[in-house]
Amino acid sequence: MRETETLLQSERKAIFALCFVYGLRMLGLFFIMPVIVYDLQENDPLNVGLKAGFVIGAYGITQAIFQIPFGILSDFFGRKRVIVAGLLLFSLGSFFAAASTNTTELIVARLIQGMGAISSVVTAFLADLTRPKIRTKAMAFVGLSIGTAFILALVISPITYSFVGLNGLFFIVGLLGIFAVLVVLGIKETKCFLRTKIVESYTLRIFSFQLTILFFSIFILMTIQAALFIVIPLYFLDFGYQIQDHWKIYLPVLCFAFLGIIWPIKKITRDGNQRLFFIFSIFLLFLSIWSFGQFSENQGIFLLSLVLYFLGFNLLEAILPSWVSMLSAVESRGFSLAIYNTFQAMGIFFGGTIGGLLFEKYGFDGIIYLCLILSFFWIIISFRLKKDG
Repeated sequence: MRETETLLQSERKAIFALCFVYGLRMLGLFFIMPVIVYDLQENDPLNVGLKAGFVIGAYGITQAIFQIPFGILSDFFGRKRVIVAGLLLFSLGSFFAAASTNTTELIVARLIQGMGAISSVVTAFLADLTRPKIRTKAMAFVGLSIGTAFILALVISPITYSFVGLNGLFFIVGLLGIFAVLVVLGIKETKCFLRTKIVESYTLRIFSFQLTILFFSIFILMTIQAALFIVIPLYFLDFGYQIQDHWKIYLPVLCFAFLGIIWPIKKITRDGNQRLFFIFSIFLLFLSIWSFGQFSENQGIFLLSLVLYFLGFNLLEAILPSWVSMLSAVESRGFSLAIYNTFQAMGIFFGGTIGGLLFEKYGFDGIIYLCLILSFFWIIISFRLKKDG
């Protein structure tokens, strides 16, 4: 049993490389979250919340449109080619964003950036290159890469922004995309994908009740994420932290959250029982969001709530893609993970746009009530999941 949990050298290499690429994809989203509202307040102050929501959400809508086509292409033509093409689109959009001079141009650039919809392909590639026994652990590293992207974005972004501005942040992300292409080219591709006819490969099994719940789960998770980050940086400003000092909040909060997911990941890898930790993580989100609303003026409780939020978020990001890959047939894994990531991107778009509208009309409370309703509904439907997946 212990031997099956030990990573092979080839698996370590694949996990490291692909987690870097996946983390970069999330960095494209997270890098602007801590600073976009502040930047718009300084440079384009009319309807700040709505504009910030569109800038965040634009990335998600093109991600949603292109996830499934990219996933299908990867099942038939291989993962590497599709990932490289997506990264080049991602970098192109990043450079366009770096050259933008107004909010409209920035939104268009974000649409192009989101066209590099490779997250489903990267996840499928990782599943191809790892054994089933350690796949949850491998997907947990994906969750950690997302968390690392959080740390880099939330800690480094405000500091870097104070030197190079928003355009400079996008230029850096574009360069990282080019570097990621070189990383992907160094990975040896297996032939796990099967070039079968699409009608034979993609059956209604993809839309099983279990998978449908997981698809809606990632939609709700990212809706909450995008909506909350319209207002969380503003509350840091209210607490007296200037934009370049926000890392002093994010860094210790995220470190505590990472320490908290170590034991659950080990427990899931050894014994399974994803459902228990899955529902517990959603409950943590609900509790943290409720605390945001009740104690938004108490800095200590607000920060503790952030720890609980990121603990639940990171654990869910580790569990969800692994669970989807285990429920998917090998020949259609790219397609089913593409649907999963489509729902993820739709959540970003919905959370950004609807969150921006609610913030303009109802302020912080509007976003809190949206997130509470979604998380409560999520807890209810999650009890319908089977323990064995």
